[in-house]
Amino acid sequence: MDTTTHALAGYIIVKAGLNRDTGRWGTIAGLSGSIFPDVDGILGIFLGAEFMIKYHRAMTNSIFFTIPISVLLAWFFVRISGIKKFWSYFLIFLVEILAHTFMDLITSFGTMILAPFSNIRFSLDWVFIIDIYLFLIFLFPIIAIFVWKERSNLIAKISLIVAVLYISLCAYSHNWALDLTKRYSSQKAISVQRLASLPQPLSPFLWGNYILTEKKVYTGLVNLIGDSKKVKSLDGNFLSRFFSRYQPIRLIKYHAWDRFDDSPWVKKALRLEGVQTFLWFARFPTARYRGLIDGNNRVEFFDLRFGLLERRTPFLYVVDFDQEGNVVYQGFLGDSS
Repeated sequence: MDTTTHALAGYIIVKAGLNRDTGRWGTIAGLSGSIFPDVDGILGIFLGAEFMIKYHRAMTNSIFFTIPISVLLAWFFVRISGIKKFWSYFLIFLVEILAHTFMDLITSFGTMILAPFSNIRFSLDWVFIIDIYLFLIFLFPIIAIFVWKERSNLIAKISLIVAVLYISLCAYSHNWALDLTKRYSSQKAISVQRLASLPQPLSPFLWGNYILTEKKVYTGLVNLIGDSKKVKSLDGNFLSRFFSRYQPIRLIKYHAWDRFDDSPWVKKALRLEGVQTFLWFARFPTARYRGLIDGNNRVEFFDLRFGLLERRTPFLYVVDFDQEGNVVYQGFLGDSS
């Protein structure tokens, strides 16, 4: 989940009653705890995309560090606030950090909750990483709290109830979409290595279905409540083009992508340690030989789960070889770190 939504949720959570004996300092503590696990993401801005995929949502999201971090932050706030309510602060930080971790888990990026003992990325795939509805569910009540301060506790609790209901809707939609993915793979007798239904922007009813096999990646875009009688045009503005890509259940079509080009340059790149790190992170990877670019042989690796928005290819990993086969450059395109 994006840091802004984490902060809004953190404010609502603490206003629901966690700050009853710490006041304004408790509110500040709640906000701090709600965004603290994203400190590694801030570092990633300066240290580059490779740092992001290796360390973001790792130690600061680990269940093994939740209590130690809460203890340290509670001690720090007791010192700076002068309010001797250690256990009140501890509870604030414990709840806020656990809430942050849960909100990360429901996205598809992956969260290493067992770090440092395991680097497995867990994801529930319920909610898109930037969800406008969840953002508004927290934002509007915060505005209301500033207008009706005497009812802040009630408003915050209602906001949390609505948030839980919305996330439950997303979870239900995810299971619906995932069932369609499983059904398609069974009907086509596809030998599945991995499959997933991943949340898409702007609606809890838009999903990207993915099936990974030994040699192919199948992708299909579905609108769970789409009307098969309506035909949407591919012309028009960005929003109309975006929504037109998602087909009603009866009309959903899957596209088969080759996982890796049968190129000696791709095979050579696959042996590199940096590429292996990328493949550990990627859930639906592809590799393409792009030919000569600036006199070098270029191989591009991409995770198809990030390729559904126009002109957007985040985490595109590039390897450039000279004519003798030496690595001239390897790393994420546009990453200057």
